[in-house]
Amino acid sequence: MTKDTKAVLRLDKVTKAYGKNLILDHLSFDVHEHEVVALLGPSGSGKSTLMRCVNLLERVNDGQIWLGDTDITDPRINENAIRARIGVVFQQFNLFPHMTVMENIILASTHVLKRDKQESIDKAMSLLERIGMDKKAKSFPDRLSGGQQQRVAIVRALMTDPELLLLDEITSALDPMLVGEVLEMVMELKEQGTTILMATHEMSFAHQAADRIVLLRNGHIIENGTPQEVMEESQNPQTREFFSYFRNL
Repeated sequence: MTKDTKAVLRLDKVTKAYGKNLILDHLSFDVHEHEVVALLGPSGSGKSTLMRCVNLLERVNDGQIWLGDTDITDPRINENAIRARIGVVFQQFNLFPHMTVMENIILASTHVLKRDKQESIDKAMSLLERIGMDKKAKSFPDRLSGGQQQRVAIVRALMTDPELLLLDEITSALDPMLVGEVLEMVMELKEQGTTILMATHEMSFAHQAADRIVLLRNGHIIENGTPQEVMEESQNPQTREFFSYFRNL
């Protein structure tokens, strides 16, 4: 991404601790418009905590997080208004089991953003048609495969036209046979210019889909560069050790 591309998300010296346990230690990086940034790192490196801080599920101890021109770490901000600008998909699908696919998808659009119900239904159907799931609009989540449920969760996140899409280990709860269909949808979103920050353990997918890799270790950023720079060319021993494990699988 060029420097004149707008930063959708900016983290400036973000620090998060639970008691004396320091999870994120002065992290700083940007996610630019139409960019896909993959957060990688071993378990316990701080990936999920960082994602929760961006979505205001956790409050930072120090530093600032900016969404566009808004300092979302300001305690006076309206958290719901900020969350309406960010689409989030977690590893657990979090679909309401008593609601149909359509009802799940339009819930935030109609109840939080107060958009017209029929307009919301039309938009949801258009999104479902794009992923070949329009015939499932009246189905309940327990009638869908895990991959289908996760794709519905992604559609739901897109309904509010988010400035930023957060994907937190969205394939980790899926059967390996279903991972591909979800990753294929993310590639489509990338091609459409969606701005994405994703935490993932799918290394080949990160290499293929991400414009940039941010590699965390013990709450620190040890790499921030293109997939080729980080995954293939880095001379950092910690980085080489991390990726060598996946090459040897």
